[in-house]
Amino acid sequence: MLSLGIASYQDIKTKSVSNYVWWIYCAGLLMLPFCYGKITLSDMAGSLLVIFIQEHIMCRAYGRADSHAFSCCAVYYAFTGAGIEGHILHMSLSLMMLTAVQALRRNIGKGLKLKAPVPFIPYIAPAFALALILLWICGHFVPE
Repeated sequence: MLSLGIASYQDIKTKSVSNYVWWIYCAGLLMLPFCYGKITLSDMAGSLLVIFIQEHIMCRAYGRADSHAFSCCAVYYAFTGAGIEGHILHMSLSLMMLTAVQALRRNIGKGLKLKAPVPFIPYIAPAFALALILLWICGHFVPE
């Protein structure tokens, strides 16, 4: 969450995110096997599929840093047992938050495109926390 917070701050201030933020996040992800144990083959395959889609397809719809954020979160979901379901919930919540706020700001134009671009990571970060809470309530993931 710290890396997503730093990325959100940088995205708001400079409209870009430094690569070191993702290295910090990846270093934290290296601790997941020690916290959650083994990962299932289906969760690993799902995580790799999500990363491929994020880094090669979805990066065209939004920025590269946004794709990195979603990819890092997908790895976390894989290790916690939330898998692709967690990622889909996370993406949906992120888009719903963005849409709601931008609709209130009257920043949505024709074709449902934003009139003025806005940073997306500040929506990805709280949606990640909310998705984890919802997954925990539904029993899809049990934090250690």
